[in-house]
Amino acid sequence: MDLILNKAIFQAFKAFYLGFHSVCASNALIMLRPEEVENLVCGGPIIDMEELRKVTTYDGFNENDPLIKELWKILNSFSPDLQKAFLRFVTGSDRIPVGGMSEMTFKISANQHNTNMLPTSHTCFNQLVLPRYKSKQSLREKIVIAISNAEGFGLE
Repeated sequence: MDLILNKAIFQAFKAFYLGFHSVCASNALIMLRPEEVENLVCGGPIIDMEELRKVTTYDGFNENDPLIKELWKILNSFSPDLQKAFLRFVTGSDRIPVGGMSEMTFKISANQHNTNMLPTSHTCFNQLVLPRYKSKQSLREKIVIAISNAEGFGLE
């Protein structure tokens, strides 16, 4: 049992341990529970769409645009898994930044062209490019298709 739990993984764990402590070198870490360390390293797991809405800027839309109001209703109605998929679609990560949503920027830009297109994103800029869909149904359908079929970079 000692071979499996300790000796077989010693070199890999040693490399991880040294790397982790070179980045997070602090005696304060011993006072944290594992969940708290995970939250510090990975960001928060619970998505608050209202907080995301507060940090959103618009290009070609404004916050009172009927399409934007409907988008926020749709996003708030999503299950936590779909909300995570949306966040991954627009940011490249399904986790909240360590400081919370207020630490990030998010932009929704209008695509004035073909409304048959799916929404697109620029994950480096936390930007959603949204066509001006003609109906609420089309908006919901296209958002769900886009976030459900996004590939990302394979970084999990």
